[in-house]
Amino acid sequence: PIIYFVAKAPVIAIVGSTCMDLTCYADVLPTPGQTLFGNLFATGFGGKGANQAVMAALAGAEVYMVGSIGDDLFGKSYKENFANQKVNSDFVKISELPTGVAHIWVDKSGENRIIVVSGANHGFDAKHAVSAINSIPELSIVIGQCEIPQSVTTAAFKAAKERGCTTLLNPAPFEELSEQLLAVTDWLIPNEIEFEEFGGAAPTSETLARFRTG
Repeated sequence: PIIYFVAKAPVIAIVGSTCMDLTCYADVLPTPGQTLFGNLFATGFGGKGANQAVMAALAGAEVYMVGSIGDDLFGKSYKENFANQKVNSDFVKISELPTGVAHIWVDKSGENRIIVVSGANHGFDAKHAVSAINSIPELSIVIGQCEIPQSVTTAAFKAAKERGCTTLLNPAPFEELSEQLLAVTDWLIPNEIEFEEFGGAAPTSETLARFRTG
C-alpha cells in the first residue's frame, strides 16, 4: 500500500499594524492653500502587519493577527476582511483610538505623498502581545515589522523564543533597532534600501558576509 502524509499547515502569528489606505489620484497635487479636482479616490486594506498576515494565509498557513483597531467603521471593515481572508483576529484588540490610516496622494507621474496616522496601532501594549503569543496553540513562527512600538515586538519575540518559535523581523519602515530586539530575532529580512541603512553600503557578497558576522 502507498501511504501519504499530509503536512500540517504552520501556525504563524503576526504582531503588527493594520491601516486603512485612503488614496487620492490627481494629475497635479495641490500646493498649500490650493484646491484641485482629483481623478479617483480609493480605499484599501493596508498596514505592513496585516499585509503579511493575508499573504501568509494565502500561502496556506494558519494565521493569527495580533494588533489593534479602532471601534469605528474602518475597524469593523477590517474585522470582516480578516474573516474573509481566513486570518484569525481573536487577538486584535479594539482600542479607544481610531483605526490607523494612511492618506496617500498620487500624481499622474506616480509620485506620491503619504501621511500615516498610527492611531490604534499604538493602542495595544506588550502585555497584550505576550498574552496572545502564549495563548496560540501549536505556534511555530512569529513575524513583526516596525510600524508598532519596538518594545511590543521585543516582548512578543521574547515570549515566542521561550516557546521555541522562530522569529522574523521585516525592519520596515527603517529605524534603528534595539539590541534587545535583535537578540530575540532569528531572521532579519530588510530590502536593499533598508540593508544599506543598516550596513552603510549596498548589498554585495562582501557586505552581506560582513553583515552576518556583525
